[in-house]
Amino acid sequence: MHKIKSIFSAIGRVLTHPWLIASFVALIVTLFAVWYGAAWSLIVTLPLIYDYYIGHHIANLHKRLVERYKWWRVLYAVLLAAIFAAVVGSLVQMLLFRWEFPFIITFAVIFGWAMYEELKLDSKVYNWIYGWVNPILFATVAATLIQCYWFQMFVIPTGSMESTLMAGDYILVSKPSYGPRVPITPLSFPFVHNTMPRNDRMSSFTTSWQRDYRRLVGLQSVERGDVVVFNFPEGDTVVMERAAESYYQMLLSSEFGVTEQERRENILNNYTIAIRPLDKKENYIKRCVGVAGDTLRIVDGVVYHDDEAEWEIPNKQYYYDIYDNAKARLVTGVLLRDSELSRYADTTRYTLRKSQGFAGERLIPHKVATGWTLDNFGPVWIPAAGATIELTDYNVAMYGRAISVYEGHTLERRGDSYFVDGVEAQEYTFSQNYYFMMGDNRHGSLDSRFWGFVPEDHIVGKASYVWFSVDPYEGGIRWERMFKSIL
Repeated sequence: MHKIKSIFSAIGRVLTHPWLIASFVALIVTLFAVWYGAAWSLIVTLPLIYDYYIGHHIANLHKRLVERYKWWRVLYAVLLAAIFAAVVGSLVQMLLFRWEFPFIITFAVIFGWAMYEELKLDSKVYNWIYGWVNPILFATVAATLIQCYWFQMFVIPTGSMESTLMAGDYILVSKPSYGPRVPITPLSFPFVHNTMPRNDRMSSFTTSWQRDYRRLVGLQSVERGDVVVFNFPEGDTVVMERAAESYYQMLLSSEFGVTEQERRENILNNYTIAIRPLDKKENYIKRCVGVAGDTLRIVDGVVYHDDEAEWEIPNKQYYYDIYDNAKARLVTGVLLRDSELSRYADTTRYTLRKSQGFAGERLIPHKVATGWTLDNFGPVWIPAAGATIELTDYNVAMYGRAISVYEGHTLERRGDSYFVDGVEAQEYTFSQNYYFMMGDNRHGSLDSRFWGFVPEDHIVGKASYVWFSVDPYEGGIRWERMFKSIL
């Protein structure tokens, strides 16, 4: 027994040796810096790693400065008090005030008390609280990096992907699959998307500093059949009181007026409007049914790309009208998966027909009379980076939002000509790839048939598997869905 303890003790000393830990941390930091494209940062980070684990020169210098100079002690106390006030103040605001009380006041009060206790150095209560601040801060930084660059958790809110994904499923989304997107709006409250915890009317981010779109190297590109999480393309403008609806679809509804201008003014005067940057738009999850360059069409509910039918999706489902010939009875709106159709295979007894899709006035393109429905749609070409289109009335109706909103150009018509960024143009070349997304619940999904293409810069990650699931309607854990791969 003593010999076994000695062996484990020796192994422990080796694994906790400063040089081994420093080497491991340096390797991880180096790999990340190269992947991120910032190898220059190693000039600073590697010496700091060496000194933190091996040299201790900075720690010793700090100790001497604290002992020798009062101003250094005060300066260091200010830093620690500010960190304490930021962490504790955020918790107080969230738990007690729901962010409805000015944060600057909460911060100032807690900062003043923290400064007093830092300089006094004899408060057990303060030291006990600070003992929790450090691990909270470290966990926040570590978890934020993991969420940004490795994987992220999402919960499925609706049934648009049934029965592949059910409302109440908690899924893990892989960022490296398509390459992590570097945060465009980095100044944001951690662990939330676009609104503050316990106050969904207050933005959790500031646009005072934003960066251009950039994506790190990924393992693959988006492929047909992938289940993808992305930012809702029409989510740049949000009606807070009706956040589940598309603002642009509301502009098409007679509920708000006769003309588009009248509808726009009524919404603006009666609701709260929020503007969100690209990476703070709502997250959606759908299946990719068309990639850049495809010509896509839907015939009787079946998706074709370049005349090739989509691969079989076992959990795809539609609403059907079922006529029972023997009982002379029609049942409408029956939701069936493709795998369940065999029970109605007897055509002498049953007449099975997909329920009619929605009328085409709200499908893309909104301003062209196409007669398209959810089950009979297209053909439509999906834009690809480097591909060029002619600027015709139809193409502008179909791709105008991609040109003006997603690619950031001004597009206007003067007489019979179109102008891009003020310059007359007969054609336009796309700068990024686009994708066509649809829900597996083909008659119960708000998807690309309504709001168009998903730009490449909106892609968040690939849905990998369900790690937890709760029935939101009847309660209880759905054990059979846990740790289930998403296909």
